[in-house]
Amino acid sequence: MRIVAIAVVALILIAAIGKSIEQLNHWYRKTWRFHPPVASMQDLPPVDRSRWPKPPVSWSNETVEVKAATPEGIKQIHVTYYVNSIGMKLVRIEPGTFTMGLTDALAKEVGPDRPLGGPMYVQHRVTLTKAYFIGAFEVTNRQYDLFDTDHRHHRPDYQSGHDSDTEPVEPIKWREAQLFCRWLSDKEGRRYRLPTEAEWEYACRAGTTNRTYWGDNSSDRTKANVGGTGLKKNHLGWADDGFEYTAPVGSYPANGWGLYDMIGNSFEFVQDWYSVFGTNDATDPQGPPTGHCRVGKGGSWNTALPYICSALRDGDDPGDVKDMRGFRVVCDGD
Repeated sequence: MRIVAIAVVALILIAAIGKSIEQLNHWYRKTWRFHPPVASMQDLPPVDRSRWPKPPVSWSNETVEVKAATPEGIKQIHVTYYVNSIGMKLVRIEPGTFTMGLTDALAKEVGPDRPLGGPMYVQHRVTLTKAYFIGAFEVTNRQYDLFDTDHRHHRPDYQSGHDSDTEPVEPIKWREAQLFCRWLSDKEGRRYRLPTEAEWEYACRAGTTNRTYWGDNSSDRTKANVGGTGLKKNHLGWADDGFEYTAPVGSYPANGWGLYDMIGNSFEFVQDWYSVFGTNDATDPQGPPTGHCRVGKGGSWNTALPYICSALRDGDDPGDVKDMRGFRVVCDGD
């Protein structure tokens, strides 16, 4: 009789566990893998170049010396910035090949940001065959307000200080970032767009193979605006770097190619749909043709220090399209 009772209890427990696993799997599939398409993340119609000024609006350029964070320490480097019609500075990035992603050991330490059931950071060789210009800074509130004058009234509460005009624009939906690029393209007669994930990471690494562009010490908060209020969980204070939330762009040293805030400050939307990485070499990858959320790169002011790396990526939850998301632009090089 006791054996029968134990068997019944065991069957009940097995059924309960099975149901819990099924419910968890249902939540996972609904939340991350099979969320219905979201309008704010769908591609725009093809670019209409008929309204573009001809010839394109001219840029100016300036070569300056800036402070850069490198694996060898802080260095003074010379960078040529191209300045467009709204005062935005861009850096020309030449074609090249690099290793994208993380080693297996580091990937386990960083961990997948989204449970898509596959390798999120597996290393693979990527070749970019075309030059491009990328914004030296994240798009600021002041720059975005030129496109959408109403956005000033929708800035987050933590961007209410006197420096908010020069802080990265937030909150921004992926589609709004695309529309800004279309507006700037129509204004100048040049094709502005979001970077691909590969273009973004290539520019962030700036020729380095370390965990971050300044080396392997991801907890060095003098190099990027990271940690934020999340550090309270580790009994540390945001005041270590002076900024509880977003900082004016360019408050920290540039990377070795003269680009600022590629890690931290504001999570940056890129063009690609979010997916697991493949292991094969790739040339000018564009990401999958469709998906359920878009890639964000670089982390934000609130990203926990163990996650910090040049390869950091996540997929924006379609139900939370405004959370700490900004962007920087790319302009085609030819």
